[in-house]
Amino acid sequence: MKIYKAILLTILLIVISYIPQLILLVLLEYTDLVTDGFIRHIYIVAVLSNLISFLIVFYYFWKPIPNISVSPSIKQLDLTILPYLLLIVIGLGLAEQPLLDFEKILDYYQNSEIKPHSTKFIGFSANFLYFRISSLIIAPIFEELFFRKFLFSKLLEKNKLWIAVVISSICFSAIHFETPNNLIPTFIYGVIACIIYFNTKNIIYLIIIHFLYNLSSMLYMIYGEPFFDWVYGLNYDLIYWALAIFGILITVLGVQKITTANKT
Repeated sequence: MKIYKAILLTILLIVISYIPQLILLVLLEYTDLVTDGFIRHIYIVAVLSNLISFLIVFYYFWKPIPNISVSPSIKQLDLTILPYLLLIVIGLGLAEQPLLDFEKILDYYQNSEIKPHSTKFIGFSANFLYFRISSLIIAPIFEELFFRKFLFSKLLEKNKLWIAVVISSICFSAIHFETPNNLIPTFIYGVIACIIYFNTKNIIYLIIIHFLYNLSSMLYMIYGEPFFDWVYGLNYDLIYWALAIFGILITVLGVQKITTANKT
């Protein structure tokens, strides 16, 4: 696959996903067709449109149609690798914190002001449930299939390894444009995912790590208030940066162990 095609397919994926959502926004703004009762379930439109966009792109552009049965992949799992997947998730969570806190860090060093944690959990709801179905089921399965098994693999056919890794990771990061602070962390995750897939050739590892990554984000949001109070109480001191460096080290260790185990 050529680079421009990978980019166009990613743009197409985004466009198809957002068309129903834009239509819904227009209906909300200019009509009374959307009832208050439906608003409590409005996120289901985003979930379904996201799922449909993947299915459409797979059906029309993934040629020849692949055998994506999970049975052989599950049978080929090396269980000794699974703890290292968890290690990578923990490492990424620590390493990416300064990237997510970028604006807060700038404010602190410019104005000596610590901005409070702004993503407090406000309770369970129908929309929360739909969002978590998307992040824990749809995203791990369909994003890994599209960006690693399809896009990355196809890019490898006509490009060098590093080009395939960078382009597929940029495309993966691009679908998270709604959260700008998350663009670099998702790019880094994309690079790591490509390296793991290139060495293991097993998409199940990536589905597991993606699931664990999103699950940890959800648990942090619900139960992580004491942790974030402690982190921001450090005032971005040596311990704060040491945690990020420690996260980088254990992430590298996890990736190294996975690739070494696979070669062995």
